[in-house]
Amino acid sequence: MLPRQFCYHVCMRKRVSFLASRAGLWLQNPAPFAVLLGAALLYVGALVSGLAEDVLDSDSIVLADSCLAHWLATHRTPVGIGVFDAITFLGNWEVAVVVLAAAVVFLWNRRRRSALAMIVAATGSEIVVSLGKAGFGRPRPPAVLGVITPLDASFPSGHSSVSVALYALGFYLLFRSARSPRLKRLCLALAFLFPLLIGFSRLYLGVHYLSDVLGGWGVGLWWFILVVGVPDFVRRRSAANIQAADLRSRPNTAK
Repeated sequence: MLPRQFCYHVCMRKRVSFLASRAGLWLQNPAPFAVLLGAALLYVGALVSGLAEDVLDSDSIVLADSCLAHWLATHRTPVGIGVFDAITFLGNWEVAVVVLAAAVVFLWNRRRRSALAMIVAATGSEIVVSLGKAGFGRPRPPAVLGVITPLDASFPSGHSSVSVALYALGFYLLFRSARSPRLKRLCLALAFLFPLLIGFSRLYLGVHYLSDVLGGWGVGLWWFILVVGVPDFVRRRSAANIQAADLRSRPNTAK
C-alpha cells in the first residue's frame, strides 16, 4: 500500500511540475501574458465593484459586517487590544510614508523600477481609497464598538489597502530578488501575513467593517497586479522583439 501511495505522489509531483513548466513557457509569450494580466485586473476590479454595490444596497454582507463587529467587541481583551493596536500602527499613513520613503532611498540606485513600482502602487491605491471614502461616505462602526474613533469614512479601508500595495508588494519584490530559498519562503510568508494581520487589526479594534477590509485589500491587490504585471509584459515583449529581429537578421541558408 505504501509503495503505491508513494508512486502516486511522485507521479502527481511530476505532472504538476510539467504543467507548471509548460505554463511558464507559454506565459513567456507576451500575448498570453497580456490576456492573463488583463483578466486578473478585470476580475479584481469586478470583485471590488460588486462589493461596493453590495454595501450600497445593504445586501447580506452588511448583516455579516454588523454581526462580526458585535462579536469581536464582546470578545476583545486588554492584551489583544495592545497587540493589534501596535499592528494597526504599521498601516497609519505617517508610518506608511516613512516606510515608502526608506524603501525608495534604499532601492533607487540599484532597483529603480522596484522603487517606482512601490511609489505608483502606494500612491494609486491611496487615491482610489480617498475617492471611495468621499464617494460612499459610509459611517464607521458605532463608537461603542470601537476602541478608537476615526474621523474619516469607512469604505474602503486605507490600512488594508496599504498593507497590500506597500507591504505585500515590498516583500514580493524582495522575494523576486532573493537567492536563498529560506529567504524566499520568509518573504512570501510575510507578504501574506502583513495584510492579514493589519486587516484583522482594523476589525478587532472596531474601526472598520469586514467589507471595508475586503474592499481595501481589493484596491491594494489591483495596484499590486498592475505594477508587477505591466513591467513583466514590457520585458516579455522586448525579449520577443529582440528574438524576432535576431531571426530576421540571420542569413537564409536554406537551399
